[in-house]
Amino acid sequence: MMLLIPTALLLATANCYLAFYQDSGQPLRRSLLSGAILLFLFIAVSTELLGAFNQVNRPAITGSWVLYNAALSFLWFRLRKTHNASVGAIAQSWLKGLRSFCQTLGLRTVAMLVLLYAITLVVAVIAVPNNQDSLSYHLSRIGYWVQQGNVAHYASHIERSISFSPFSEYIHLHTFLLSGSERYFELVQWFCQAGILALISMIICHFSGSRIALRVGLCFAATLPIVVLESMTTQNDLVVAFFIVATAFFAFDYLKNNRLPSLYLIPICCALGMMTKGTFLFCALPFGIYLLIGMLRKQDLRKQIAGFAAASLTLTLVLNVPFWYRTYELFGTPVGTISKGNQTTFFGPGDYVSNVLKHLFLHLGFISPGNSYNNFLQSQLENVHQAMGVDINAPGTGMAFKMNKLNFNEDFAHNFFGIWLIILCIPLLFTARLSKTARWYGALTFMSFLIFCFFIGYQIYGSRLHIAFFLLAAPLVGLVFGSVLPAWGAKFLTLFLWLAALPFALLSSSHPLLSTKWFFEKVFPPINSALHLNIRIDAANLNLKQESVLSAEPGRLLWGEHWPEMQVFLAQVNARNPQKIGFDFTEASFDYAYQYLLRQPGRTFAHVRVANPSHVREDPAFRPDVVIAEKPAGQAFDYHGQRYVLQWEADGKWLYVPSK
Repeated sequence: MMLLIPTALLLATANCYLAFYQDSGQPLRRSLLSGAILLFLFIAVSTELLGAFNQVNRPAITGSWVLYNAALSFLWFRLRKTHNASVGAIAQSWLKGLRSFCQTLGLRTVAMLVLLYAITLVVAVIAVPNNQDSLSYHLSRIGYWVQQGNVAHYASHIERSISFSPFSEYIHLHTFLLSGSERYFELVQWFCQAGILALISMIICHFSGSRIALRVGLCFAATLPIVVLESMTTQNDLVVAFFIVATAFFAFDYLKNNRLPSLYLIPICCALGMMTKGTFLFCALPFGIYLLIGMLRKQDLRKQIAGFAAASLTLTLVLNVPFWYRTYELFGTPVGTISKGNQTTFFGPGDYVSNVLKHLFLHLGFISPGNSYNNFLQSQLENVHQAMGVDINAPGTGMAFKMNKLNFNEDFAHNFFGIWLIILCIPLLFTARLSKTARWYGALTFMSFLIFCFFIGYQIYGSRLHIAFFLLAAPLVGLVFGSVLPAWGAKFLTLFLWLAALPFALLSSSHPLLSTKWFFEKVFPPINSALHLNIRIDAANLNLKQESVLSAEPGRLLWGEHWPEMQVFLAQVNARNPQKIGFDFTEASFDYAYQYLLRQPGRTFAHVRVANPSHVREDPAFRPDVVIAEKPAGQAFDYHGQRYVLQWEADGKWLYVPSK
């Protein structure tokens, strides 16, 4: 049944090609991206509709995809007849376009990109999802949706799972129900990254025909460490970045070429972007304002403003209000309360400048002997704060500041070389040969970062929230360096970026293709000691010493060094053959990991003794056969008329069973 999705994508791509793009430039990329956006829209709409009728199950989801494919097939035959097009002619046109694009990139650049993303594809297909956020809330919600047959909120100790935007998980829900497997979860972000690269290539071609600019821009985007690492996870930062970059491209494309498909794909991207992550608004806002001003300035475009604004507002509300309302019912706010700590509260312009600088310096840290480089940078940052009369850790500007060194984790990796290239772009903008619209694009990109910093405080894991900014900046980097670098300089730069990205593709700290245990036990310690890098490589540093995904069992990928203790614990649970399992968790508990390892036919899970407002969703008839707790509840407690007593305790986990 999983083939229904690629079949629908192929049909949607062919239909978009015949209907809109066969006589335009870049027809394959435009058609494929438009088809993908329409598929995303179908997933969002069908999930909410089926959920309203408690039909989120495999037969209903499969039936909806069969109907969607039937509709696309009917449209395909109609368009094919209207345009008198043959399958062979369309395939030949696509192959010709792909061959031309590869020739423009050059064999060397194509080989580097293909090898890099072949590595990440292997990991995405083989590795069990084990990102910390995914284990806590991204994936855990899927099990409860399937269990209850809808996407309504449920009682949960993990507030993020019932208050953070759900679209990325809707995609996972469909792939899970169609395939009966988690195998395709990590491909969502991987394919979104591929789509982003296609969008970046079209943005660069929109402003310039330079091959060097195209090669540098694509290599810059493809080799960002945080992007490489996230393309192998089930987080949602690349998904929302796809909609942000798409919005930027369609805005400029419409203003230049007056293509209505570009204009009316923007409302879909806005609605789905907001449905994926709230940060979409901050990054896309400057491009939306630019589009509206551009439409107002051109008389022939003004007549489209009312329809465009109505479509944007209506579609965004229709897709997002159901989830916002469900959240509002529980928390009294449509966005929940768990993310309030990330919001800024400024008491003056100095606080804002401080926040911008801390977001910037997040990427400037690096390893050095005795940590001298980071110490120097931090001292300079502290001097600036002293001159402004602002505390570097002022309330309302985020977490306590900390300079990064070097990290291979998808939550903390930063873009050291990427940020320096962007910084170097700023003075070069005054000398580079760029068009006026390209300079406007660069200004809007920087504006998106400044708006983001106005609303979101500094976080040590903020690098992944900056993904959209770096990807928006990729065309600018390509255009600037493509105009100032000689051919040999561009080749050196792209090769350097590619070599710097390979370790992140191969040695991810959570799911490495090559064993990091060997690297951090045999190779790195002498280097660390000789250069006085002072990097911790023990277990406290996010379990750096991991086995390869090619040989590691799923349990070890999920629980790391705690897996031996977890095997004993899970054996204690399964020994009682429970049908109903209660979870008494913390906000950071690995909900999905428990579901993954304990899942059996007929077995159900539910959160019990919930202390946040979602406790009203607890089923009073639910009396679990066992309760797994990750916070102490004493020797015994009562729940729904049943007494539970402590049976087993170890490694910060407690197992409670009904008393006789």
